[in-house]
Amino acid sequence: MYNTIMPLSKDELLPFLCSISEQYHTGIAIIDLEKNDFPFVYVNSAFSTLTGYHNEELIGKNIRSLNGIKTNSVLEKNLYNQFSKKVPFDQNIIHYHKDGTAFWNNLSYQPIKDSKGTITYAMIHCKDITEQMLSRMLSKLEHEVYIELEENGELKDILQLITEKVERFYIQDIYCAIHVLQQDYQLDAIASGTLPLSIIQSIHHKKISERLHSDQNSIIKDRLTVQDAETKNLLSQYNISTCWSKPIFNHEKKLLGYFSIYIKNNSILRETDMDFLNKLTPIIALSMKYVEQKQDLKRLAYFDISTGIPNFNYFYTNLVNWQQESIVGSILLIQPNEYSSIVDSYGRKFGDELIRQITSRLKSMDGINNEIIFGRFSSSSFILGIKQTNQHLNELISDLLQVTSVPFTIAGREIFITLRIGVSYFDKSLSVDESIRRADIALTNAKNHNVVVSYFEAETDEKIQRELDILNQLRYGLKNEEFTVYLQPKINLATSELEGFEALARWNSPVLGQVSPVEFIRIAEQNGKINEVDNIILKKVLQFQNERLQKGQKIVPIAVNISPVHFYSHTFVNDFISLVNKYNISPDLIQVEVTESVELFDYKKAKEILLELKKLGYESAIDDFGVGFSSLSYLQQLPFSEIKIDRSFINDINDADMHAVVKTIVQLASNLRMHVVAEGIETSEQYAILQKMGCSTGQGFYFHKPMPLEEAEKLLY
Repeated sequence: MYNTIMPLSKDELLPFLCSISEQYHTGIAIIDLEKNDFPFVYVNSAFSTLTGYHNEELIGKNIRSLNGIKTNSVLEKNLYNQFSKKVPFDQNIIHYHKDGTAFWNNLSYQPIKDSKGTITYAMIHCKDITEQMLSRMLSKLEHEVYIELEENGELKDILQLITEKVERFYIQDIYCAIHVLQQDYQLDAIASGTLPLSIIQSIHHKKISERLHSDQNSIIKDRLTVQDAETKNLLSQYNISTCWSKPIFNHEKKLLGYFSIYIKNNSILRETDMDFLNKLTPIIALSMKYVEQKQDLKRLAYFDISTGIPNFNYFYTNLVNWQQESIVGSILLIQPNEYSSIVDSYGRKFGDELIRQITSRLKSMDGINNEIIFGRFSSSSFILGIKQTNQHLNELISDLLQVTSVPFTIAGREIFITLRIGVSYFDKSLSVDESIRRADIALTNAKNHNVVVSYFEAETDEKIQRELDILNQLRYGLKNEEFTVYLQPKINLATSELEGFEALARWNSPVLGQVSPVEFIRIAEQNGKINEVDNIILKKVLQFQNERLQKGQKIVPIAVNISPVHFYSHTFVNDFISLVNKYNISPDLIQVEVTESVELFDYKKAKEILLELKKLGYESAIDDFGVGFSSLSYLQQLPFSEIKIDRSFINDINDADMHAVVKTIVQLASNLRMHVVAEGIETSEQYAILQKMGCSTGQGFYFHKPMPLEEAEKLLY
């Protein structure tokens, strides 16, 4: 980028580069390429802030001044080879602050030509990416734990793997060990990295012995005592100064043990270290609890511990698979602008909660489950891949922006947020890492230029007007009752007989034409119109039932979808009952379906509503189970009578892992005495598999597509 700025002579070039370096907020060092050791000739203030070294401390020295015990010698050698080639490149490497603490440094190297075309100097942009790299390390560790479970499954081997990997790849030079709490409440050290287990077992951990019931979030600085002089000498030999221990709890808040870090050379424990321990110990707890449940741990290996959403490892693996299948598409790196403010005001867990809520809304968008993959990228961002077409990309970006038009509930408060989105493309000509790097650059550009969306390659942003058109026409559609009902049959999988229908809303606008429910339902929810849409559909279903009742014709139950927004309305139950009673329809002929979503976090209110409906004889179903919040705990608490397995699970039911998930849901529903409906059945093979599993009911194109009321009536003769 600097090669073409201006034709400066060699003498003019250095002062100019020094001057512009100070205008950057990122660390920049200027090196002399004419000398074999590539010494620093200048570092800006941001570089000094990053490393802790003043300008005068580094001038004449080189990048090796930042090396330490964990600096990779191969990467360092490659770094100097690249300097010699005088071509731009990027590289991540562990460097050290002046105070001796390590950090992951992202180096971006750019050689500079003078007016004669001679390359004398180079600028190196430096960025601390420690948090991102530690997150990737945890994702890889989760995956390796799963592999060990598949191949072995012994608890000691798994915990030993964790300690060895942490010691080898963690940024600090440490030893570590895992102590497990035995039935007699004695701590037993059963895994350690390179520090002999015999030494660990001979050390008396005074603090953790005294605090076996300490709270989950505590990290204990332990005073080590030894029983004999030999062990004391060994501690000195291994340069162990202090020990920090993090308690390991299971989901029931039961103490399982401790993960201990033995600090060398009086190094300090930093905030990033504590954050790492807080994220690592749940992995250990899950490994201990589910060592016999290999498939469960496989799922956990691909999900972010803090939020429950897919992690970077999940996204990366699936994107590689897409690329190998010659799929092309777009990558979106998405960051809420208010993340840092929320963390500063309420704490990191509420930053995690914000990311979780955003992705939850993303997952609830209809019709995109097979078209996208996503995962958490860093603490403040998540990454998303979409199969390529400009139309799909524009629609997705539009939907993402619409997601933020409704406030998020954080720490008991409603908070509006805005997004920054960086977009790049992927295909077989680019590595996955390069495509992701480009999206990261695009996100940085979006923030720097204060725009919502930035593309890595220059292109014109298209204006999206359809949402405004839909909103403008929605009021007319409601007033004129332009909405119609389509019914999709629900089939008994054992007998192939019709059991009932699901009512689906359709809108054919005189102005817009056929409008997809994916579009109008979301806009209706966001603008307070969804209650009217739901009530129109409910009324038309009741009219249909009533007309057949008056004629003495066959009637089967019909399930009506209720938006979670409408469901929590304080007038919902009264309005629903009044409307049903008006048409004299028995409660056993109308079922309420609520889409699984983040709104079900309000357990108490949801339970009150569902119990009131059940008391009056109305059954309720949870729709699209598995793609929303997916909490097993609320299934036990909320009185749903039916689970509808989302079509995305049925699509992949031939996959061994997905087959196991669907079977688990069917068995879970049976144990909870719930009816199970499989959505999206499209093949006879899927039908046969679900029959064999014992799934009660199914619906999908294999049986019937959604149909107008007059066509549905033909099935009732």
